[in-house]
Amino acid sequence: MKLKNIMVPVGLLLAGFLFTGCKKFLEELPRGVIIAKTTSDFRKLMDDVDNQRYQFSLSQVSSHVDVVSDDVYADSSRWLSWTTTRQHVNALYAFEQQVWLYEAMTDDVNWKNQYYIVSLIGTILIEMEKVKDNETVKKQLMAEARVHRAYAYLNLVNIYAKHYNPQTAATDPGVPIIDDASLLPALPRASVQKIYDLVIAELKLALPDLPDNYAQYSHRPCKAAVHAILARTYLYMGKYEDALLEADKALAIRSFLHDFNTLYNGAPVVANLIGMSRTEDQEVILHKTTSKNFRLNTYMILDTASFNKLYPDFENTGSGINNHDLRRTLRFTGFNALGEQTGKEVTYNVTFNNWYKKDGANSSGADNIHIGTPEMYLIRAECYARTGQLQKALDDVNLICNKRYKTGTYQLKLAADFNNDQQAVVNEVLLQRRRELYGKELRLFDIKRLGLPVTHYISSRQVSVPAGDPKLVWPIFNKYIEMNPEIEQNPR
Repeated sequence: MKLKNIMVPVGLLLAGFLFTGCKKFLEELPRGVIIAKTTSDFRKLMDDVDNQRYQFSLSQVSSHVDVVSDDVYADSSRWLSWTTTRQHVNALYAFEQQVWLYEAMTDDVNWKNQYYIVSLIGTILIEMEKVKDNETVKKQLMAEARVHRAYAYLNLVNIYAKHYNPQTAATDPGVPIIDDASLLPALPRASVQKIYDLVIAELKLALPDLPDNYAQYSHRPCKAAVHAILARTYLYMGKYEDALLEADKALAIRSFLHDFNTLYNGAPVVANLIGMSRTEDQEVILHKTTSKNFRLNTYMILDTASFNKLYPDFENTGSGINNHDLRRTLRFTGFNALGEQTGKEVTYNVTFNNWYKKDGANSSGADNIHIGTPEMYLIRAECYARTGQLQKALDDVNLICNKRYKTGTYQLKLAADFNNDQQAVVNEVLLQRRRELYGKELRLFDIKRLGLPVTHYISSRQVSVPAGDPKLVWPIFNKYIEMNPEIEQNPR
């Protein structure tokens, strides 16, 4: 089957291709009306971040990833309200043996969206080789494309494979690699090592042809984004010196942190947040969102006890609750104007997720899960701690917390406060990482890399899995294996 032309409706470019092997791997994608021939045509594709007409874009990357993590609480009423098409979410949360039930089968949006990006980028890179109108812009666009593809592969390998282990990565099954969808004969799973090598190679290849920063176009990859993704990649590999170096490079380009004390009018509750668009948020290094029509508040919920354990910095003043950590009330709903919790649970706030008013991708039903400066500070802090630079680690923690706590309530932390104990400082950094990055669909990856057990509650029933359990890895959707039997299923 020959590769079909890339087509561009106004502002959108989609590839209408089929996977070979006599089976569709993904459904045929919508086709437009204008053949892409110039760098301007391809720029329309790369910038199609806020299009609301289609399910796919290069920014939409995930759905329900953290339902397997300890950042989720599902009471019985919510459990029953999940529709048939989301039965796999129930099964994942309950650590069931069978996840993809035939009577409830629809699709796996995570796999589908990521491989849409991978396949479309492969097509773009092939077709752009023919473009001759502006070599500089062409190189930049191809570099941006490689970054999007690397980001997709990094997500895929962390959702559908064991966590990176240098002793076993060369033999652990990763995910299929797709270079040219039109020529693909089979889809065997490449090793975890090969996927990580590919991610790093793509990012390093892209780096020279990108600008340092994109202040107003955060959906466009830049050098800061490459360094940020490399920092995340090396952290997952346990290469702390490399991760520190890359986080430092990202922060040398973009280091802004919001002071949460300036982000609300009136009482510090979510209803008083000052809105801004994603293009105004200087914490964003690379804009990414959840999949269209998937909202974090459908499952990013914590019971009161778990929430107060995660965010313990508050006090009862007698006339109300004084919430020192403003992340409590500015990122979650379930509080009144006095800062008091009003129910048995709190919900991660998505209408104003990261204080964004609805715009673009948000108004089409997707939430922001960008890679940003807070994550870079926390990666750097963890790497400092793991390499014995304890006060430098706490300096980064202090920098973030000073911006997140109510003015005058945060006490600076010193290594001496932890008896200069390395593991104690690492634990403090990891606690702040979990608090700061809640709702970014990254917790499952941390659980896997840190070797943590997970316990979930369903009404009065408790279900648990130990550290490293196979059920912390998402199974591959049955339909994809039936279409391509060479894809090996994950054990459970």
